[in-house]
Amino acid sequence: MSQPSFRRPRVCPGERTSRTKPAAIRLRLTGLLLLAVAAFVAAGCSNKEAHKPVFPVRGRVLFEGKPTPHALVVFHPLGAEDNDAVRPRGQVGPDGTFTLTTYEAGDGAPAGQYRVTVELWLSTGNGDEGPTSRLPARYANPATSGLTATVNAGPTELQPFQLKR
Repeated sequence: MSQPSFRRPRVCPGERTSRTKPAAIRLRLTGLLLLAVAAFVAAGCSNKEAHKPVFPVRGRVLFEGKPTPHALVVFHPLGAEDNDAVRPRGQVGPDGTFTLTTYEAGDGAPAGQYRVTVELWLSTGNGDEGPTSRLPARYANPATSGLTATVNAGPTELQPFQLKR
């Protein structure tokens, strides 16, 4: 009895078979992935070039003469109606002090004039209620807070912000 012969199908050079299709798809997907990674890296690098120089800024927030731990301080640049303008911010510590952050933690703020807002939202402890503001609402709006600051082209130590009821 003779054994059946198994022949491989003849494939001409450049001709695609079902076995070469997955390899071609993998190659294309790898190329697309590398292109996407390169575009992402290029976009990340170009943003750093657009950063304005920043300078260290320290300040203090007191409400009725007492520190306001956990309050959020935001600096709104004067004359910058652009929604994409950088807004340096800082979180108030237990002693009432804060340092501003613009691009990286504690890096400071660009030099210039700012309106300042301060918000302090804390939970009441009741799981059914959301957080409530512990400061008068006027301090949350740059147009009504009445708080201003100047950041110098060098380290800046601000006068304390004295908030009242």
